[in-house]
Amino acid sequence: MSNDRDDDDYDDTDDFDDRSSAELAVWLSEFMSQSQRAQKMYQAHFCNIVVNRFYHEFGVEGLCELMMAIDTRAGWISDILIEDTEIHDALFSIHGVFDDDAITKARMSTQMIEMNRKIWRLRRKYAKLIAQEIVSGIDDTETAANNE
Repeated sequence: MSNDRDDDDYDDTDDFDDRSSAELAVWLSEFMSQSQRAQKMYQAHFCNIVVNRFYHEFGVEGLCELMMAIDTRAGWISDILIEDTEIHDALFSIHGVFDDDAITKARMSTQMIEMNRKIWRLRRKYAKLIAQEIVSGIDDTETAANNE
């Protein structure tokens, strides 16, 4: 492959010598933004591949196992808020319609947003109650151990 320049003499910083610092800042900002977008696209694509592979290999049960493993790894306690069948059943029984995109539309609905807000408020309340129950259980266990 022929090249008009001698690679040993080529200094890629020459491209920036005639640019202002503002132009370099814009270039760097655009480069970093594109790089982050590419990373996010790769991550999303890879996650979709993994989830689809689990589903095709192990079905819904496999996805449940994957969710439990993610919970364990991330230190979360997840739960399924609503299933697409519940949305489909409600649409059909109330309105007599079926919509293939119902779950996607449900995710963007104001009622789903409201449900998520309520759950976030309840999380704080119940985290305190759960902590109290755990401490009470520890206190009860220590009392029982001391009585023996």
